[in-house]
Amino acid sequence: MKLQTRVFFFNANTDYLPYYKNFKIEIDENEPISNILPLIKERNNFFNYPNNKLFFRVNSLVTDGNIKVKDVVEKLGNEITIEPISKYRATNCLIINDEDFEDSYKLLEEFCTDEDRKYYESLYGVHYASSTFEYNKKYIGDAILILAAHLIYNKNPNIDTILERISIDNGLWDAEYEDNLLIPQDYSGTIKLLKELALPPKDKNRVSSFGARKYKDRDLSNCDEIGVAFYYGSRDVNELYELSDEIKSKGYKEIKFEHSHKSCGLALLDTNEKLALFKAARVLADAYDSGADILAAKNKYIEYFKKNIGKIEKVANRDIPINLQDVDNLNL
Repeated sequence: MKLQTRVFFFNANTDYLPYYKNFKIEIDENEPISNILPLIKERNNFFNYPNNKLFFRVNSLVTDGNIKVKDVVEKLGNEITIEPISKYRATNCLIINDEDFEDSYKLLEEFCTDEDRKYYESLYGVHYASSTFEYNKKYIGDAILILAAHLIYNKNPNIDTILERISIDNGLWDAEYEDNLLIPQDYSGTIKLLKELALPPKDKNRVSSFGARKYKDRDLSNCDEIGVAFYYGSRDVNELYELSDEIKSKGYKEIKFEHSHKSCGLALLDTNEKLALFKAARVLADAYDSGADILAAKNKYIEYFKKNIGKIEKVANRDIPINLQDVDNLNL
C-alpha cells in the first residue's frame, strides 16, 4: 500500500520552529502503523521517535503504534500527517517531555494501588488527546479525572479528598471531553458524573458584558456567492451530509473548517465562562475566516452563540460578523 506521508520535524536543541517533510511510503497494509517510522528514519536520520510509550497523532487523532495500516487508511485515506502526541511538549520529532503526565498522577498517587497505577498508564494517549491543552497548557489532563472516577467507582474511602484534589485550578472545571482518539473512547459521561459529584467552583471566571454587542444578522444581499458552514457538535454526521447536498443544489458554497467537530464550550458555560467563550470564539472565527457567511448548527448551539456573541467577540478581541442559523430551519 502506498501512503503520502507528511511528517513533523523538530529538535528543541537546534531548531527554532518545527517543520514538515513529505515522504512516499510503501508498506504492507497488515503491518502496524508504527512500522512507518523506521522507514522514515532510514530516509532522514534527523527523524526520531520514542522507544516506549509509542503514541503519536495521525491527522490530528491520537493513536498508539499498534493499529494496522489498512485500518488507518480506511478511516483517514492514504494521505496522512504524522505528528507528536503533543506538539507543545515535543523535544525531538515524536519524542515529548511527558513530566506533566507524572505530575498529574501525584495528585492522587497516595490513594492508588499498583493496579490503579497501571490503569492510569493505560490512559496516556487520552491525557494528551485532550483539546483543553489548546486553551490551557497547565490543565491537569483528562486521564487523572478518569482515574479519579475509577477510584470512586471502586469505593475508595477518600472520595471527598479525591474530588477536592481534581477540582483545583486548571482541573475538573476546565474539562470538556472531546474524543480525539483514532480508536474512539467516549469518557464524556465520566467527566459529567465527576462534575455532578464535586462542589461547583466559587469563581466561575465570568466575563463582563459591558459594551458587548447584541447579535444581529449581517446583510448578505450583495454577496456574489454565499458560503455556508456546518457546525456538527453532537449532530448526526449523515444527516448533515444530506444538508450539504441540499445547499449545493441551491447554488450555495459549502465551507469546510477545522473546528466543525470541536467542542464549543457549551458544557463549560456555567462553571468556567471565559474558557467556554474562548472555545466558542475558535469555532466561529474559524468558520468566518474560512469563508463562511452563515454558520448552521443545531438550535441549542445557535442560541448559545447568539446570546453570547458580544462576550465571545470580547474574549477573542475581534469582530466575528457571521450569520447564525438553526440547521433545521435554514433560510437560504
